[in-house]
Amino acid sequence: MRKKLIWISVFGGVSITLLAVTLRAMGIYRPVPYLTYSGSYLMQTFVDRLLGYVPWGLGDNLISELVVFFALNVAGYAFVIFQLLRIFYPDRSNDLPPLTSKSNLGPGSD
Repeated sequence: MRKKLIWISVFGGVSITLLAVTLRAMGIYRPVPYLTYSGSYLMQTFVDRLLGYVPWGLGDNLISELVVFFALNVAGYAFVIFQLLRIFYPDRSNDLPPLTSKSNLGPGSD
C-alpha cells in the first residue's frame, strides 16, 4: 500500500508541476506563483548556491537549473500529497509484527 501511495504522490507532483509550466507557457501568470512557490523558493535560496559547487561548471547552465527546479518542485508536492494520502488512506495491514514479542525482549527477560 505504501509503494502505491508513493507512486501516486510522485505522479501528482509531476502533474502539478507540468500544469504550472503549461500555464506559464500559455501566458497565464496569476495562479502560477502559487503552483510553483515551493520549488522557486528552494531554488532561489539554497539550491542556486549549491549548484555553484558542482565540478566542471555543470551546475552553472540553464539545463541543470531547470532539472533541479523540476525535481525539487515534484519532490515538494509529492511529499505534501503523500502526507495527505497517509491521513486519508492509513496502512491497516495485518502483516505488521507485534510491538512486543519474546524474541525482541533480549536475553534474560521472561
